Amino acid sequence: MTNIERKQISQRLALFERAAVLFERFGPVVPVAIAFLNGWPTEVQLYPEWQLGESWRLFLSANLYWGASYALSRAVSFAKGSIVP
Repeated sequence: MTNIERKQISQRLALFERAAVLFERFGPVVPVAIAFLNGWPTEVQLYPEWQLGESWRLFLSANLYWGASYALSRAVSFAKGSIVP
């Protein structure tokens, strides 16, 4: 791999890393905004009401966004490790 190719890959990886950081920072806002726009309950409910109500969607989507953020940050760290000479 030439230095020019390595520099292009590292620049793209830097952009990908910035996107991962922004997704990690603002990712949890997305499910809350969707819940607000769809009228889902955003308050924390007790266990019986949690099973019967619709608030499980908010918690599930927040956990899915957290998992996606974690996977994205791990992908960036693996990619950084693979291009180091």
